[in-house]
Order: sequence, then structure tokens, then C-alpha cells
Amino acid sequence: MPPVSVESGSRAALEIPEGKLTDGATYRWSVRACDNVGCSPWSAEQSLTVRQQPLPQMPATQSLTLTGATLAGTSAPTDCDTPGCATPPADQLRIGTADGHLWATHVKADLSALPAGARVTSAKLSLTRSDCTTQCVAQKPGVYELSTAWTAAQSGKDLLAAAGDESYVTDTVLAEVDFGMLVQSWIDRGTNQGIALTVPGTAAAASYHSGTVTDATKRPRLTIEYLPPVTPGAVNDVLATAGDAGLLATWNPPTDTGANGETTYVAKAEKTDGTVVATSEGTVPRAVFTGLDNALSYRVAVTAKNAVGSSPVSRSAPVQGSSVPGGTTRYKDYVQAYLSARNKVVTGVSLTAEEAAAESPHAAVFRDLLGVQEDPVVGTREGLETQNQAYIGASSALADTTVLNGAAGRVLVRSTVVQTVTLRVNGVDEVSENRVYRRFVFNVVAGAAKLESESDDIEAGQTLSTTAAAGSQVTATPAETPEVPTGIDPIALGTDGFPLAGESEAGVRTAAYVNGSGTASWALTHAYDKPEYRGIDCANFVSKSLYYGGGMKMRTGWYKNSNVWWRNPTFSWMPRESRTWAGAQGLFTHLFNYRQPGYVNRSYNLRPGDVLFFLYRGENIYNHTAVVRGIQGGTVKIAQHGYAPLSTLPEIIARNNGDIVEIAALRPRSR
Repeated sequence: MPPVSVESGSRAALEIPEGKLTDGATYRWSVRACDNVGCSPWSAEQSLTVRQQPLPQMPATQSLTLTGATLAGTSAPTDCDTPGCATPPADQLRIGTADGHLWATHVKADLSALPAGARVTSAKLSLTRSDCTTQCVAQKPGVYELSTAWTAAQSGKDLLAAAGDESYVTDTVLAEVDFGMLVQSWIDRGTNQGIALTVPGTAAAASYHSGTVTDATKRPRLTIEYLPPVTPGAVNDVLATAGDAGLLATWNPPTDTGANGETTYVAKAEKTDGTVVATSEGTVPRAVFTGLDNALSYRVAVTAKNAVGSSPVSRSAPVQGSSVPGGTTRYKDYVQAYLSARNKVVTGVSLTAEEAAAESPHAAVFRDLLGVQEDPVVGTREGLETQNQAYIGASSALADTTVLNGAAGRVLVRSTVVQTVTLRVNGVDEVSENRVYRRFVFNVVAGAAKLESESDDIEAGQTLSTTAAAGSQVTATPAETPEVPTGIDPIALGTDGFPLAGESEAGVRTAAYVNGSGTASWALTHAYDKPEYRGIDCANFVSKSLYYGGGMKMRTGWYKNSNVWWRNPTFSWMPRESRTWAGAQGLFTHLFNYRQPGYVNRSYNLRPGDVLFFLYRGENIYNHTAVVRGIQGGTVKIAQHGYAPLSTLPEIIARNNGDIVEIAALRPRSR
């Protein structure tokens, strides 16, 4: 492969299009930073050997057929304002025009027989015609998931209202429709109002046997294929990194988590004779152990656990710690002093980095690195002041910290930093907390330490699994050129980069729109949920807010298509969601082209539940998305999976220091 140059703008990521790497080939890369003055030297070359792993064989599924009392079916005339204006013949269901009425059929499954934790792989609905036996022309009814409950005591018009205009699938023979994702979503949400089957009045009608017909073989059937819940598979790639009197362990998720629901991990630090000296349990594939003896070797044993039980044990290679010159406490103190000094600049307690450093006894250790950060930190603070906002409090605490010797005289501090910030917006204070994994690198010369860098410890130390479980760690960039809609009128920004001020214009959200308050409420409640993807979970978070909170309905189809939108987290090695669900640009394209959204071009007209899309300098697609969770005194407050789960629009703009060049705002419709 010939050398190539890739400019990534402000984004610290190199995206390699799907299908562009060759199995077995080794690739090398290096990076450098550039600005208007020039470029830094190229970094040391890194290498990567690509190994294409065969996908594991699909586990054996089980089948559950729902029929009779477990699959309720009722037909209703949709042209009647009152219930009971007409009834279909006994033991029949109708879809289409018959006897002077336009009929729709409601079908609702009782899913209680599915084992808890089962993962649905497919579901097929079978209806048997009662109006013909041979050479029947198959109907292609529209399938609509109900948003609210409906019973036979209500009218057919009520059924259509509950079904709405958002079809799960259209123009497909019913027998070919896979309802698996829909059934799985009913399980996940804990609600199931059923589906409505309709055709327009101009389409051919059909009659089917109902669940009360004497011949049980002719009754409607929903055949569900599912994986019964089992214990998880073993975790992969357990890596223990020894520090001074401690160690940090990381691992990759199992290829198969065994059941629908959350997976937790139990990690144990063991002596080489198997004696357990410490245990850690959590949902993040990472554990820190302290208080160990540098004279002994330790390994880490990890099991994954779900509601069924625990996986086999996976162990790391034994590692042995070594003393850090001068002890670990000094380096923890250096990091704490550095973070405290930066917080002073953030809040304006110290106006400059030099002023903040001078107040610390460890100034010589971190003065240079803090100085590099002065312009963006001060720029953020001053930018917020113009928007009547201010950081009035900021604190940082270290948790689960290991200190270890690195190469070439380096000392590394790897820690969870709990950052608490109080943001005053128009006189009202809001406290937010963010837990981030950080890596601090010190260069030690003749006993004197200097803080060289601070980075994301997950990204700096991530090792992709050598198994198919790697699919749960990354999302590939599509090889094809992204579809970028035109015609959107973005939010108007002033010359300072902030939205133009103004008074909110009159107007109310109508029933045609997705439930905005529900979207905003879900996003606010779940902002601190564990990200499902490392570093790129923003679109997944917004999609879940729209679906679980706003009631926006899935659309099935090929996962690469822009007109589909679905999620089906069955296996880590299969497409777990459509690209329109998982990617910011894909979600924008889907909403803009296929959901007939309203768009908002003034920030003061935004409402809870609106979706924001951000374009960064040097890029041609939207790479971040967030949910509007509220408006406070004219300030837009957002929820996101990103740097700060709860933030404001001015704060995001200020923190990016001019790198956000466009913000689009869509108000999705439900039809």
C-alpha cells in the first residue's frame, strides 16, 4: 500500500475505511501536529498487523410458537367513529376493504413464555387465508407498532391513531417480514402494545382465519427464534500492568455475553499459587489493585457474570511490581497539584497558568504543560462570560490510581479522575460530575520530575481483541462516501461563534413530532450511563433517547441503508444497529431525509428533545450529536455522551475554541 497522508483536523483519531486493509499485511503510521506556524516532528512509527478473524458459529436457537390465546388478533373497521359499527365474520380477521368498510387488524403477542434474558434472533408472523386456498395473491400490508394501548372496546379510528403513521416495514409480503428486532425491543422496554396491519382502500383486501377457528393449524402464529440465556463466554485479552505496590488490569468483553441484560465483571488479584488477595467487581472492563508486595508476582483472574451465572476464568500473565524512585505519593501529589492549578484557571481564581502554578510548591513539575493549556482554558472561561455563564467551582479527585515505571526514565500515573464542576447559568448553579480515565507521563532526570503529557488512558492503552469480540470495541467508518444532505439551515452563529440571541418565537410542538419531553427526560436520566462504544457513543445515546424516551419507531432493513433505523444488540460480532442509529452523520441523514423533521435555525427557538449535530473545522460531515434537555433563561442545556454528559450549548462552543463551525438542529417527526 503506498504511503498516504491523512488530515484529521481537530479530531485525535485516524479512521480507516472499512475494507481498505488487507488480511495479514502490516501497516505503519506516525502522526504530527500542525498549526498556522508549522508542524511538529513526526512521532515514532507504530505498526499494526491485520488479522481477519473468522466469525464464530451462531449458537443453536430455540423456537417458541405463540398462537391461540397467546396471540390475540382483532379486526376493526377504520372508517367508523364508534366501536362495534361492524364486525367481521366469525373466526376471521380482515385487512382491506370488505362489506363497505376499510378494515385493519390488531395483533398482540403474550411474550411471558420467553425466558428472562433470552435474545431474539428472528420472529415471523403467519396468517392463513380464509378467502382463498390456492393461487392467493399475497398481501403486503403496512406494519405499524402501536404507541399506546388499544382494545376491541375502542373504534378502528382509535386503532389507527394508536398506530400512527410510522411504519416498521412497507411493500413486503407479510411472511417475509422479520419482527425479531421489534419483539426484542418490547422485551427491552418492558412494554408491548402490539402491531396494526393495514392497506390503503385501493389495495386488494384479504381475510384470514383468526385465533378462534376450530382448526388450530389455521390460527395465526408468531414463531420466535431465540437464544436461551446461558452464562457468558470467557473474557478476552486480560492484561495486567504492574505498578509500585499495585497493578492495573484491563480486558476485552466476551464474544458472547450469554444473555440479554447487563454483564458485570469479577476480577481477582492472585498470587501465583492461586491465593486471592483482592477482588473487584463492576461493569467496566478495568480493575485496579493496590497494597501489593513488590517482592511477589501476581496475576489477575477475570470472570464475566450475568443473571444466569459466571463465565470460565480468564487469567493474565504474572507480573511483578517495582519501586518507583521517590515513592508513589510524590507523583500522586504532582498530579493533584497540576489538576488543582488548572481548576483555578478554569474558574478564574487564577487569571493565568503562571499565576496558578506559582501558588503551588510543585510548580516546576507541571508549569510547562499547564502553560500550553492556558489559551484554550482561558478562552473557554472568557467565552462563557460573554454568555452570562461561569465556572464557579471545579475540583478533581484521583481514584483507583497506579504508579509505574515506564521506558526511558518515564514514570506513568494511571488514574480515574473524578471531575466535579459547578456551572452558573443566568444566576442558577448546576453541579455535574464526570469520571474519566487519565494517563499522566513524567520524565525523570537526575531525580527531578517533569509532567510531559496528559491523555485518555483508554485510548492510549486500548488493545483490540484478537477475536471477533473486537467488533464490540469499534465501529468502522463506511468505505463509501457519506451521504450528506443539503438544504439544512443551521443555527445562526455570530462572529464570536456563539448563537445569536433573541426572543423565543411563538409555536407549540404538535402531535406530529416525536415526544420531545420524553426524549429529553430519558437523555437527562441516562446521561451518565456507561457508554456502549469507547469514545464514539454519542449517536447511540441520542438514538436511544429518541427511541426509549421519545417513542420514535424503528424501521427495519439492511443496516447500511439510510432509510432504516434499528437496534438489535444480540451479538458483538454482528451488526448491532444500523449505521443511522450508531453514527452522527447517518442519524442526521436519516432524520433529515426520511422523518420529515422540522429544523430550527435560531437557538432561542430550541425545545427539549431537539437533536443537535456539530460540524468541526476541517471536516465535511457531522461528527457529534446531542439532545436538548432544557432551556434555562434562554440558555440551551444539553445531555450527551461526550466530554461532559450534562453541559450547555455555549459551554461546548467555548470549550472547542472556534473548532465548531456549524450546528444543525432537527426536530424529528413521528411520520
